[in-house]
Order: sequence, then structure tokens, then C-alpha cells
Amino acid sequence: MNTVATEEKISRKGIFFVLVLGSVITSIVSTVMSTALPVIMVDFSITASRAQMVTSIYSLVSGIMILATAFVVKRFPTKRLFFVGMGLFAIGVLLCAIAPSFAVMLFGRVVQGVGYGIIISMTQMVILIIIPSAKRGFAMGVYGLAVTFAPVVAPMIAGVIIDHWGWRLIFWIILLFCVVDFLCGAKFMKNVLENSSPSFDILSMVLAAVGFTCIVLMAGNMGNYSFVSLQVGLLLVIGLVVLVLFAIRQMKIESPLLNLRVFKTRDFTVSVIIVMIFYALMNGMSTIIPILVQTVQGQSATVFGIVIAPCALITGLMSPVAGKLYDKIGMKPLAMLGTVLVLVSEIGVLFVTEEMSSYVLILPLVVLGFGMSFVMMNLSAFAMEKLEDIQKTDGTALMSCLRTIGGALGAAGFVSLMSVGVQGSNYTMANVKNSYMGMVVLAAVCVVMAFGFIKGRKKTS
Repeated sequence: MNTVATEEKISRKGIFFVLVLGSVITSIVSTVMSTALPVIMVDFSITASRAQMVTSIYSLVSGIMILATAFVVKRFPTKRLFFVGMGLFAIGVLLCAIAPSFAVMLFGRVVQGVGYGIIISMTQMVILIIIPSAKRGFAMGVYGLAVTFAPVVAPMIAGVIIDHWGWRLIFWIILLFCVVDFLCGAKFMKNVLENSSPSFDILSMVLAAVGFTCIVLMAGNMGNYSFVSLQVGLLLVIGLVVLVLFAIRQMKIESPLLNLRVFKTRDFTVSVIIVMIFYALMNGMSTIIPILVQTVQGQSATVFGIVIAPCALITGLMSPVAGKLYDKIGMKPLAMLGTVLVLVSEIGVLFVTEEMSSYVLILPLVVLGFGMSFVMMNLSAFAMEKLEDIQKTDGTALMSCLRTIGGALGAAGFVSLMSVGVQGSNYTMANVKNSYMGMVVLAAVCVVMAFGFIKGRKKTS
């Protein structure tokens, strides 16, 4: 019996290690891409409007993949699903490493997004199954710490690698870790989730994919085309019409891809909107700041890594503290404080000039980190608590999907604002401030919503 218990314990630890390593690998790619973005613009002779697609397309594809989460984890064995997800991600990384053109790199990011969507969706479900309830909190804490702090170190290391050996080496290193995780998965992964044959509405998936893609592409084109052009106006109309058709279908079919009825709960709806905006602001910042530091101010990728690291560090360190505060004082005070801090941060960047040291940016970015930590995870938990137990699975899927789409829109939209009137890649501080003015407006909307629409206490069970 002791031998069996020991083997089960080792198996749980092995599965946990494989999934956490996979989540860390897939999480650091986004921060690494932010560091490499200005260099990629130069190497492929492209503008920021095109370059941001490596960020927005990744978020878009992974967000759409989240829609299929419930189906794929129930339909396919856990071990096979892991290999498919990590295998696709590794293929995408390889394509980026050898990309002879920007089009190949973009395709690689699409493939990565599919793999990331599978891995990140299944990880938390598996952890909740394999870890005993008494140790579950600790396990989720370790998982959260790993996926939070890995992106803290990644930009600094990536900056040094880019400055000395070029951006392609980053993808070869990530590919090496993918292979290690793949081999560990072959040894430790087990089929732990129960399988069935759930129904899957393909038409709903197609409508969601087409609708969200049109909206994100429209946001990315706004800086280079007029509103009445085919590239903006037509895409907007198509996107909205298709998403309306998607919503109508979800309300009519018996097993919807997304249960939109959860939007009848006001606190959930307000929370989703704020979280979407916050993800848009975060992705916008992570796309704009490297261009500001490396292209506008002419600094190295290493300097950018140093500038951005404190923000991620503060976010990671403060998240557990903010969680405890949420348990004690409820959501409203934290939402008010967090949204105000984010607004102050966005305004602070407006006072930065080209002549100032890049390290001046650390202050407003640290303020941003504090604001994000108070709101992001807590507001997601608050939203789920406002739903009935039977609605929580649908609410989680909806929140995960829309916040990821929000991130894609942020990267595309804010770069478009920065690109208005720019010829080639001749960006100035004025262009950056155009983008940040848009961020200020959205942050102000969040402040109004936090003060006016979020209730003070949590839902009691």
C-alpha cells in the first residue's frame, strides 16, 4: 500500500511539474515578443501597425480556442491533448525561429496561439483533479507564482540575448524547453480527466472566430485607413453583424458555446467590461513601451527589459496581498483604488519626453503594477461569486475568452492610434502620447464604473 501511495504521489507531482512548466513556457512568449518587437520591425522592414499583429493575433487565436475548452477536455484523453497542445506550440516556435518573412512568423504565432489555448485551458482543470483538496491552495499558489514570475525575468534575459545574439536565439531556447517538457510529459502525464462525447456547435465557433477576427483586424487598421474604408468600416460592419448572429444563436440553441444569459447579472457584466479594458491597457502598454524605449529613445532591448521588470514584479508580489484584502474589505474599495492608480499611471507617461532617461518610466509602470494587482484577479473572482453555481463554468469561459480578446484589441487599437500620420517607422513621442491619450480615456471609464457600479461587499454563501 505504501508503494502504491508513493507511486501515486510521484505521479501527481510529475503531472503538476509538466503542466506548470508548459504554462510557464507558453506565458513567457508574450513578454519576450514585446522585447523583440522593435528589432523585428527593423529586420522585416515593417511598421508597428503590422508588427503588433504578432501580439494581437496570438491573443485572438488563444481567446477563440478557449471557446472550445469544455469540448476538447471532455472529448480527448488528457495525455494526448497535452501532446497536441505542446506539439503545436513547439511547431509555432520553430516557425518563428526560422521565419524568412513576417508572414511566416505571423503564421507561427497563430499555431502557437492554438497550442497555448489548449495548454492554458486544461492546466487548471487537471490541477484541481490531481491535487487533494487539503493541498490545492498551495498547489494553485505555486502555479500562480510560476506563471507570474517567469514573465518578470524573461524581458531582462531576452533583452541581453537580443542585444548580443539576435532575437531568433530566443525562440531556439524556448523550443529547447518545449522539447524538455514534451519528454517529461511522455514520462509523467496520465489520462486524469473523464472523457465523453459532448456536442459541439461548429457554426457558433465559426461565427465567433470570424466576428472577433474582423473586429481585431479593424482595430489594427484604424491608424492607416479612414473609417469609411473597406479595411476599417467594412470589417467593423461584418464583425458586428456576425457577432450579433453569434449572440442570437447562443440564445436559441440548447447547448450554447457561450451562455450569454450570465450577462443578466449586472455585477458580472460590469466586471467583464473592466477586466477586458484592463487587459487591453496591459497589452497596449506592453506593445507601446518597447517601441518608446527602443525606437523613439534609441535604447537597447536590455534597457527595456530593466524598465518593464519592476511592473511585472510588483504585480506578482502584490496579487496575494490584494487577495487577502479582498477577503477582508470586499471589491469596491480595491476597484476604486486600483482603477485610480491605473489612470494615474497612464497620465504619468504623458509627461515623459524623448530627452528623459528611459528609467523614468519605471515609476508610472510600478504604479500600474499596483493598480493591476488590486483589480485583475480579484475582479474575476468577484464576478464568479455573483453567479449561481450552475452558471460559474459558463461565466469562467466567457471571462477567459473576452479578456483575451480584449488584450488583442488593446495591442491592435493602441498601436493604430500611435500610427496615425506616421510614415514608415518614424515614431516620435507625440505618436506615443496619442496612444496613451486613448489609454487615459479607457482608464477613466474604468474609474467611473468602479465608483458607480460595483457594490461594496462580496456575495456571501
